[in-house]
Amino acid sequence: MFGKNKKNSNVSHDIDVMMQMMDKVIQGEYDEIDATVFDNPAYGEKLNELIHAFKKSNNNFVMRLNEAMESIGDNSYVKNTLDQVQSQTDSIAEMEEASHNLEESINNISKTVGGIQDNTHEMLAVAQNSTANMNESIKVVNQSSENISRINEQVQEFQDKIDKISEIVDIVKKVASQSNLLALNASIEAARAGEAGKGFAVVADQVRQLSSNTSESAEDIVRYVNELKNDIGVLAESMNETTSKLEEGNKKVEDSLVDIEKMASQMTEIKDKIDEVFSDIDKQSEFTSDFAKQVSNISDSYEELSKDCKEQGTHVYKIGRYIDTTRSDMVRGFAEVTTQDWLRIFEIDHFILMWRVYNNVVDFEHLKITQLNNNETCKLGKWLAAQTDPAITGCTEFAELKASHNDIHKYATQSWQAKEDGNVELAMEYFNKAHDAFYVYQKKIKNMQAKLRQLGETESTEIVVFRN
Repeated sequence: MFGKNKKNSNVSHDIDVMMQMMDKVIQGEYDEIDATVFDNPAYGEKLNELIHAFKKSNNNFVMRLNEAMESIGDNSYVKNTLDQVQSQTDSIAEMEEASHNLEESINNISKTVGGIQDNTHEMLAVAQNSTANMNESIKVVNQSSENISRINEQVQEFQDKIDKISEIVDIVKKVASQSNLLALNASIEAARAGEAGKGFAVVADQVRQLSSNTSESAEDIVRYVNELKNDIGVLAESMNETTSKLEEGNKKVEDSLVDIEKMASQMTEIKDKIDEVFSDIDKQSEFTSDFAKQVSNISDSYEELSKDCKEQGTHVYKIGRYIDTTRSDMVRGFAEVTTQDWLRIFEIDHFILMWRVYNNVVDFEHLKITQLNNNETCKLGKWLAAQTDPAITGCTEFAELKASHNDIHKYATQSWQAKEDGNVELAMEYFNKAHDAFYVYQKKIKNMQAKLRQLGETESTEIVVFRN
């Protein structure tokens, strides 16, 4: 009877302990319990089996979350979208600036063409006035040429009259010569007559003197007439040359007039073309102004698009953080993942870390330096430090994994510091280095998993992975 009571007491005690342990599990404590607290350790062992089974059953869920984080945490599509939007925004900005410059250039060209148009009109008016003036000049030259021709004819008539005077003077000279000869003969005859011929001799002498004076006067007339004739000849020659020069000048003026008329005709054509160009440029100026406004509107739209993309990226980031927090909580307390699973988790952890560095650069979130320079205290850092098996710590795969892991944290820290210093371009450059370092690290994770499989760590959680 006593033994039966003791047995009942032990069962009651184990039930109480079981209830206490169940309460802890309900409260979220899934640590392995000490089976010795039960009077019958089998109860404790069975409860531990239940806890292990529960935690192991969550492995699939944890690893699914892990795979989901690889997709959700992959901000490459957001980055590519933002890069494309930024590139297009930059292009639109360049187009906007170019369109404004084009608009300004066309306005300047319009002003210049307008000035050319005014100058062309003035030049055409000047050419037309020059044509009219040259026509008047031709008339004046022709009139002058006609006047000189008439004067030349009068001079020629005057020269003919001088020639007549010369002929008369020759006759006078001949008469004087004959008179002188007659006077000489009369003097001889008077001398022969003696006293009776004295009176005749006086008359003869006077006739001879008159003849001599007449002859001298005739010589003077001849000299004066010759001088006058020479002067008239020079005048006539000069007038002929003047007439020739006037005719030559008139010919050149007429040729120039033809050229000016051609130039005026060409200027008229140029004026018409410039008027057309000015009209086209005026229309083009309106089109360019409208185009500049449209480009400006597109630029505003791209700014809104860029803002929307960043907001979408922020939204995706927040969803990812919620899922990542759930994944971390599950893997710490609600699952019992294998070493192979842990390495896959370490891989995704640093994949997420890499993209959080990008998020920090583009202001999706603001990281703390302690979240990046913790290569020895992150989950992988702790796992590496906890390894004591020389077969693991002494292998090449272990050393390469550790080095590649340190590179990710190094570049992530440098990117953070550059962003804090306000150098976004340098921060993005270090992110790209962290990005490249991750894919080296990813290969080293695969190599480490292969090495562990060689050492007997082969168990891993099988899940269905959905791929595009």
